[in-house]
Amino acid sequence: MLEEDKIQRAVHILLEAGFNVSPGVVKLLSESEEPEKVASSILEKIEHMKEKPMIILPELFWERTTKESLAYFVPQMEITEDWDFADADTKKYTHGLHPYPARMIPQIAHRLIERYSAPYDLVLDPFCGSGTVLTEARLMRSHDRPDPDHPRNAVGNDINPLALLLAKVKSRPIDPPQLDENLSVLLRSVEQDIIRLRNGQVSVEIPTEKAFPNLTHWFKDYVINELGVIRQNINELSDRVFRDFASVCFSLTVRKVSNIYHPGDTFIKRLSSQKLEKYRPDVLKTFKDYTKQAAALMKAFSRACFADVDINVTFADARNLPFPDDLIDLIVTSPPYGEERNTISYTRWSKLSSLWLGYESSFVRRIERASLGGRDEPSLQTPSQTLDEILNETAKMDQELAKSAASFFRDYYRCLEEMYRVLKKGGFCCIVIGNRSLKRKRTPMDTVTKEFGEKVGFLHEKTHFRKIPTKAIPWVCAKGETIAHENVVVLKKGG
Repeated sequence: MLEEDKIQRAVHILLEAGFNVSPGVVKLLSESEEPEKVASSILEKIEHMKEKPMIILPELFWERTTKESLAYFVPQMEITEDWDFADADTKKYTHGLHPYPARMIPQIAHRLIERYSAPYDLVLDPFCGSGTVLTEARLMRSHDRPDPDHPRNAVGNDINPLALLLAKVKSRPIDPPQLDENLSVLLRSVEQDIIRLRNGQVSVEIPTEKAFPNLTHWFKDYVINELGVIRQNINELSDRVFRDFASVCFSLTVRKVSNIYHPGDTFIKRLSSQKLEKYRPDVLKTFKDYTKQAAALMKAFSRACFADVDINVTFADARNLPFPDDLIDLIVTSPPYGEERNTISYTRWSKLSSLWLGYESSFVRRIERASLGGRDEPSLQTPSQTLDEILNETAKMDQELAKSAASFFRDYYRCLEEMYRVLKKGGFCCIVIGNRSLKRKRTPMDTVTKEFGEKVGFLHEKTHFRKIPTKAIPWVCAKGETIAHENVVVLKKGG
């Protein structure tokens, strides 16, 4: 039997079983030596699934399978390389300064930067988040070369103010002796002022209800006053670099002493009334302990990094990048997986810290509306055939969800257009993204990204798949299973 006939027969097996088949699956079947066996095995796998898919998508060829079975089904996929990094320390140096939702782990950023760029190239992360890519660009070391220091210049942008603060602080070294001296002065001053406050000897300015709506819902009264003391001391610091570092420490302290049920969750929920009665967070101890831990991470980073490079952070929208054409040597980024109202809301997660740091609530609301998919449009059509099929099926169950998702994906496409514009010819664009759900059905973001990229003009170089070993948010939430796998999609701008 001819190879083409085998592939057609394999596709027919899936169609006969009552399923639609995405173009990505046809490609994967064509890469298998025995496509009919693969198709039969996929049907057997579906038989044991509680919820049957409407469309056969590429993720069924690798999700919840062993590497051995993946090697059998898709022999062309590169599986000899470990992208899970299950045992890696993802909080080394300043990567451990402050949590952030869906953070790219530093090992992935390091591998992509080292593989697809040269020393002192300019690396861009248009969704820089807490600054993993920027930090790794400064830390770049290649131990198989005589000179182990090979840093890259880097620029990152985001629209979330807390993310920009974290990215700036994490990627900027501080002289260790100076850090120790400044920290000692700050902690001594904070402790003295909080003791005076507790003794009724001083008063403190706290945020107004207009500036910080529902402040007393999220913080106990004494906590509000003591946080006010810390903020006042930080605002009076003259050293701008140290003030930013102290602000990051303050941000995490805010989360730790708030009335949030679990500070690590992306879905913010208040403690129950019963638990709140017994809840007595120690603000001073929390701030002192955390600043000392953060200082140790910063000093280790500052001793290890290469200072003689340019690392810049900008407030900018990825749909309209503030860079000229053909400037960037490499793009490494992890964009949002969906619109904020239906997936992770970076703005809501950051809100308490942002308001305590002095950003107005109206500004925070504008940032949320300015996120990808923040404004609905009536059309469900996108540049991806695979995605359009999924959106149309979603619309039959939930028209509003389908419209919101379509709006996000069109914005995502605009971002890819901008990435293509600013990237040099021959440069690589590496995108780390997970498969979001629509009505509990997985959307293959690797396929969508590949199809979007090819429409823009990119060439698809390869895709790596990784299992997420651990995560801060629950594996299962009210809307179903959260993301357990990520795709590392590598695109190239043709020369």
